[in-house]
Amino acid sequence: MNPSEKNYAFDLILFKTIGYYQMVDPNTKKIFGFNIYNVINITLVIFTSIMTLIGLSGFLYKVDSIAYEENSFQNIQMLFYLSCISLGNLKIAITVYNADAIWKLLNVAHESFISNKYCKQDKYKLNISGKQFVRIFPWYFFLFFMTAVSWSIVPIVVNNQVESKETQNNENIYMTNVANLRYPITVKTYNTYYKSFYALEFILVFYCAYGLVVFDLFIVALLQLLATHYEIISSAYENFKYKAENKNGKLRNTEIQKELISIILDCQTIYKKLETLYGISRPIVLVYMVGDAIGMITMPFLIVMSYVQSGSSILNTNVFAFSWTLFVVGIQSYMYCSLLQNVNEKKEDVNFGLYCCDWTSLDIEIKKLILLAMRVNSSNNLTMKVTYTKFIDLPMFATIVRSSYSVTSVLINSNIHKISK
Repeated sequence: MNPSEKNYAFDLILFKTIGYYQMVDPNTKKIFGFNIYNVINITLVIFTSIMTLIGLSGFLYKVDSIAYEENSFQNIQMLFYLSCISLGNLKIAITVYNADAIWKLLNVAHESFISNKYCKQDKYKLNISGKQFVRIFPWYFFLFFMTAVSWSIVPIVVNNQVESKETQNNENIYMTNVANLRYPITVKTYNTYYKSFYALEFILVFYCAYGLVVFDLFIVALLQLLATHYEIISSAYENFKYKAENKNGKLRNTEIQKELISIILDCQTIYKKLETLYGISRPIVLVYMVGDAIGMITMPFLIVMSYVQSGSSILNTNVFAFSWTLFVVGIQSYMYCSLLQNVNEKKEDVNFGLYCCDWTSLDIEIKKLILLAMRVNSSNNLTMKVTYTKFIDLPMFATIVRSSYSVTSVLINSNIHKISK
């Protein structure tokens, strides 16, 4: 490990293990002038995108008389996969495109990021935030890994059931697969080469999970650290001392201005990093809300339909996979909403920290400087917006959940009504 890496708030080995660090490191080995990790990932993005499009082309080009509407249960599952693979590939593409900017964002985690002595007094808070992230890292990675595993195990269990074996040779019924894509081939050909298609979709789903999780872990780390930096800035303003620790008594106005300007510059540096981070992640968060909404709608619907159509116990493999996915989607949405709201709240607390300093005993020049700093902080009203009028926060998360379950209940009731007929 490079000695300078020990000065980061979190262990960079975590990101090196999953390959994300190498994707943004300008010193990574290159091939034809391009980062070799980025070349590999872009190749995989193109491959998974092409195979997904081929897997969807079966709906447009039907080589037999299969009634796909009868398989709506699997089609809805495929819709959720499509949203996940699109988002995962988008994250990888954005990472590769913004590799230089993301590399510079890593400075947020370094202890030298803030220079003012009052801010450095609270740098232990960065280490605390880094330790919290180290505990979150393996669990968040485990959630997505288990989601991919559960989706991969379901077709194996289903296809080994007696009733499934009896229909494997049926030329009008596809064998259950991981993503249940519909290729422009006959069912007989698909079932004959099922193992090859299973291996293909296995790779697609696991790379989808990889693309989803690696960018999330980076965003979680930076949002936590930026919120902590704003907390440190607010504390620095509040604890700013205007008296010297010597016999001369009070500091001179020039010395006070120098220290105060130093804190203001640190605050503006943090704002610039936050602006860069939001600029990179905004397209992803916008799509995330759509993908998570689809997940919250489809997963409860699939859980109920799995039980109704199978007529078996609710404790089966499909229910387990869909329930686990719903759990992960809920955590994912809550994590993004809570972290973004936490950054907004900490940023707003900076002005309160300025107001809490002992500004009444200062000269008019210093008071004007404090007022100017408060106005600058108020003008930096940067929030992660989904539309021009709404931004991501916990109230919006609650709205998404309520609307998703309302739509889910309508879908369930309509399908139960059709089955009863």
